[in-house]
Amino acid sequence: MKNAVLALVALVIGIVAGSWIVRDPAVHRLVGRILQRGELLALVGQRGIFETDVQEGARQQQYCSGMTDEPLDPAEKIALLDEVIATQALHMVAGKLDDSDVADEVAGLEHQFADESQFRAALRRSGVSQSQLGRLAAETIGGERWIEKQIGARLAVSDAEVQQYFQEHEAQFTQPQRIRVRHIFLAAPEGSTAEITEAKDRQMLDIAARLGQGEDFAELAATVSEDEASKKDGGDLGFFAADRVPAEFFDAAAELPPNGSPRFLHSHLGFHALQVTDVHPARLVTVTEATPEIRALLAAEKRRSAVAALRSELAHSPHFVVQ
Repeated sequence: MKNAVLALVALVIGIVAGSWIVRDPAVHRLVGRILQRGELLALVGQRGIFETDVQEGARQQQYCSGMTDEPLDPAEKIALLDEVIATQALHMVAGKLDDSDVADEVAGLEHQFADESQFRAALRRSGVSQSQLGRLAAETIGGERWIEKQIGARLAVSDAEVQQYFQEHEAQFTQPQRIRVRHIFLAAPEGSTAEITEAKDRQMLDIAARLGQGEDFAELAATVSEDEASKKDGGDLGFFAADRVPAEFFDAAAELPPNGSPRFLHSHLGFHALQVTDVHPARLVTVTEATPEIRALLAAEKRRSAVAALRSELAHSPHFVVQ
């Protein structure tokens, strides 16, 4: 209690004497010693950043990553200090929000829980009150909006940048061969009894005979296939590339011409009758087709770089920070 009173007295003296004293590191060092917050590491505006702030940030990071409480090495401590400073500086420059914005953000978080009681229970477990959550939401939204204003103009991606990226990463935009197949499937997975395997083998031989006599593949698939997902579509599996199906299945299909005779395959899943209905050869995607993906990719890279640079500027700006 005595320490808290002394700290309050020190702050009141600073306020009465003027903001220049509140920004005086000596005043904050005194407050830090009284409140046992450790060494003063930096001043952001009129707020001191102490060793305990960095330690708390480290605990939060370790908790989120599932790590145990381990001491920071010097490089980690410097990086975390920069992050704490930048976050506090961001709170200083972020504009005031409407209460409705904060309420909407908190409501969005609450809606992720089954009901209000579960939401409040989660808050209690985390040690955060609803008012604290609202304040954190306001700081987060305000900071995000301020960042967007600062970096928005830096995120535009030009046609020349798209073209250059496409030329430098052509292999990334090569579309592999894709095959469209329909099948008739009889389940006999590995480990099935000999009786089941033999019965399904005989049934597939009967299917082969019926197809050989001219029965329609799609109609037969709808009748006898045991693949419930595809039988209603006549056994159609759609287009797929080699990385989407077992190798034995793709290799067998790749040898067939479109709309030719079916092939029969015994896999680790069971028995298949395969018929290829269409083939799209491997090809290079055009720059026009790739442009939306490239623009999004480059804009995301620019955003990451711009945010990192902005946070670094805030962390080392003499306008906000005294270290």
